[in-house]
Amino acid sequence: MNEEEIKNEELEVKKTANEEVKTTPEVKEEVENKPENEVEEVKTEETKTTEDEVKSEEVKVEEPQTTEDEVKSEEVKVEETKKPSKATPHTAAPIADEFLPENFNPFERPANPRFANRREQEFEEKIIQIKRVIKVTKGGRRFKFSALVVVGDKKGKVGYAIGKHIEVPEAIRKAVRQARKNLVSVKIAEGADTVPHEVIGHAGAARVMIKPAAEGKGVIASDVVRAVVELAGIRNVYSKNLGTNNPLNVVIASIDALVKMRTNDEISQLKAKPSKRVVKPETTTEQKKEVKDSEDQKESKGE
Repeated sequence: MNEEEIKNEELEVKKTANEEVKTTPEVKEEVENKPENEVEEVKTEETKTTEDEVKSEEVKVEEPQTTEDEVKSEEVKVEETKKPSKATPHTAAPIADEFLPENFNPFERPANPRFANRREQEFEEKIIQIKRVIKVTKGGRRFKFSALVVVGDKKGKVGYAIGKHIEVPEAIRKAVRQARKNLVSVKIAEGADTVPHEVIGHAGAARVMIKPAAEGKGVIASDVVRAVVELAGIRNVYSKNLGTNNPLNVVIASIDALVKMRTNDEISQLKAKPSKRVVKPETTTEQKKEVKDSEDQKESKGE
C-alpha cells in the first residue's frame, strides 16, 4: 500500500472516533444550534431511556420478593405435612408410635379391645409342696417336678391344682393356671371373719376338723390348712388334723370342709321344707293282737 492510502485510512478512523465520542462543549453547541422541536425530541428519548432503566431495576427488585414468597409457601407446605392429622383413636397415628424401634416389643401380644374394660381379678398364690417325680418307661426313667399350689382372692374363693414339668417355674405356672379354673366359693360368717359352724372334711385317709373362733383369736392350724383358710379370707378359726398328714389330701379335706359350711339362712330354709318321708302311725299292743286274731280267723276259714 502507498503512504497516502495509509494516511487516508488513519484520518477516517480518527473521524469515526470523534463522531462516536463527542466532548461536552461540542454537544452543547449542537443543542444550541438545533431547533426547539429537535431538542424536545432528544429530551423525550432520554427520559424514555431513563424510565425503561427504572422499570428494569424495579423488575430486578421484584424478582427476589417473589422468590421469598415461594420459599414461605414451601415452608408452610412442609409444616402442614409435619402436623399430625386429626385422627380418631382407631387410626394409624397412635399405632405408628407403638411400632417405633424404641417402643416396639415383638414378644408382646397386642391388647384385645373387647377385654379393655374387664377388670383383672387379683389372686394370691401359695406353694404347698414341690417334689421330684419319676416316670419309668421303656426307654428309661423320666424325671419331672410336681408343684402343689393353692390360689385364692381372700374374698371367699379358693382353689388348688397340681402342675408337672421338667422345670420348676413352669410347673408352678401350670399349677396356678389350673387352680384358677378350679375355684370354689366359701361361706364366711359376717362380722368375725370365721366359719359359721364346726365341720369335718374328708379326703382319703385325711380328716380335717374346722371350728369357729372369736374375733382376734387368729388362725390356729397347720401350715397346709393355714394356707387354704387364709387365701379363702378366714382370719379366726380352730382346726385339727385327725388323719394322715399328706399335703395333697389335707388340702382336699380342708376345702371339702369349707364347702360343707352352711349359713343360718340356708339352715332355716332346709328346716322349713317339708320332708318327703312317709311316717307310719304307731300301733298299740291291743291293735297288734286284733290284727293277729283276724289273720288267724282267715287262715282257719281257708282250711
